[in-house]
Amino acid sequence: MITKEKLIFFKMNILAIESSSKKLIVGLYVDNDILKLSSSKINDTANALPFLTKQILKNSSLKHTDLDAVCISTGPGSFTSLRVGMSYAKGLSMSLDIPIIPISTFESLIHNFTDDNIHILIYSHGTTFYLCNYKRKDNVLMQKSKPSTVTINDVFKLKEKIIYNGPDNYFNELKMSNLNIKHIDLNIDNLVEIAVSNFKLLKTKSLDNLVPNYVGNFEIK
Repeated sequence: MITKEKLIFFKMNILAIESSSKKLIVGLYVDNDILKLSSSKINDTANALPFLTKQILKNSSLKHTDLDAVCISTGPGSFTSLRVGMSYAKGLSMSLDIPIIPISTFESLIHNFTDDNIHILIYSHGTTFYLCNYKRKDNVLMQKSKPSTVTINDVFKLKEKIIYNGPDNYFNELKMSNLNIKHIDLNIDNLVEIAVSNFKLLKTKSLDNLVPNYVGNFEIK
């Protein structure tokens, strides 16, 4: 269960990595503010991540050793980018002896919504999507189904509001089918807010089982 609270002063320096898509976003929580940088290239996470991290720290007059934690979006999403992002986060955690705060990409996308029932839909490949369903209980949105992979034909059957992340062409196709759907971009602010509000709950130094959420091995033809 992830809570959503107003961001309050939290005297820590937290690096945030959003690598669940093919375009990398890096953020830094410092002095109760969120700074961010993004790569102008796609599929360039391996090259861009060390550079953007160094740059965003330099912009705040900080060094790697000033970091207190690193939070990362765990997916689902781009297989390669997630793997690179998680490996980099683990490297920082081990070398600096700081915790990682893993956050589901589903949770990040749903962070600012208050609907009672929501489908979270993330584009995968071809006509395949990642899907997870949420419901509200005691004013907190909670996962009510395990993440799964579905085809676009399955998406057409969804009844509740859909939060979608992916290419515009599929969004437009789904929108034309009179689905209650909203296009949401990945947001590093959401990642940081969840990390700060749920720091004690989510932080971990147990790295052995910390892997990207690929939802599962699948092949849909």
